[in-house]
Amino acid sequence: MTPRASRGALIFYVLVLIYASLTPFFGWQLPRAYTFLTWPKYITLFDVLINVIAYAPLGGLLASLFRRQLMVLRLSRPRLLASICALLSAALLSATLEFAQSFLPDRVSTPLDILSNSSGALIGAMLVMLPLGRVFIASIVRWRVAHFAHHASTSWGILLLAFWFAAQLNPAIPFFEAGLISPTDPTNIDPALNTNISAYDPLVLLPQAVGVALNVCAFALFVSLILHPKKRVLFNIGLVLVAGLMAKLTMAALLLKAPLIAASLSPATVIGLTSGLLFFLFFSRIGYRWRAFWATLFVFAGGVMSKLTSVYSALDETLKLFNWPYGQLTNLPVSLDG
Repeated sequence: MTPRASRGALIFYVLVLIYASLTPFFGWQLPRAYTFLTWPKYITLFDVLINVIAYAPLGGLLASLFRRQLMVLRLSRPRLLASICALLSAALLSATLEFAQSFLPDRVSTPLDILSNSSGALIGAMLVMLPLGRVFIASIVRWRVAHFAHHASTSWGILLLAFWFAAQLNPAIPFFEAGLISPTDPTNIDPALNTNISAYDPLVLLPQAVGVALNVCAFALFVSLILHPKKRVLFNIGLVLVAGLMAKLTMAALLLKAPLIAASLSPATVIGLTSGLLFFLFFSRIGYRWRAFWATLFVFAGGVMSKLTSVYSALDETLKLFNWPYGQLTNLPVSLDG
């Protein structure tokens, strides 16, 4: 990776860590106690491993950049100094984010998080600086040359694909879902209202399936742009999708989030995945620039569908009224106030 790409990857990854650490960005209040100075009573190995894994790439990126700068200065032991600088920088970032988390009531900041994050950064730095780590990185570079396109922008595409994989580790993020107007249970019956809001209802299924299909087709076109043209593109795209889905289902199972497993395998998701791949077969034969154009257009269209069919849209409430015979009563409080 070129120095410019390394700096861009570092900035992008830091922004991802800030987003993951401080979301949701509302509800700020003065903390009753600064828990980031208090050792936790209970330690979960899974949380520690997640923190270590999350900061390992940061340590590797920081060490690579520091090593280049130290070699320019011609200092002795640049690899050791680069690892130390990477560790201190990652620890400072982690401490800053943990301090900021103390102002969010839904977040718990502890010194254990700082320690595990710093350990992950040190591991990442050592993997980059040690001879065994450099051999591992060289093998990754050879694999990249063999399986990915030889374009200047391919490294950025691989970086975005890696972040997409990281996002799949959060089971709460829908798998190409366009909206949330359908329940996670395919047949959610409310006996009190004598309603049957089903995920198989065309008014619910069609908008979501279209949104998922647009997102999947855009994703497949994007992946085809960075894959080697002589490789089995459709097969590799299928592997990427299966790997992402398995990662999401595994994390949902580990976190005991059964409703999220059902949501990832909803009828709209299955139909949208199949339709999106069929759409991709039609667009896969066109040129590089046209594939990039259609991928961008489908991303925009999928975003529009997500806005129209999400829980915060006006269309969502309108569609729900078709499934509820007493939908007009939603305006009853307004009428009474008037």
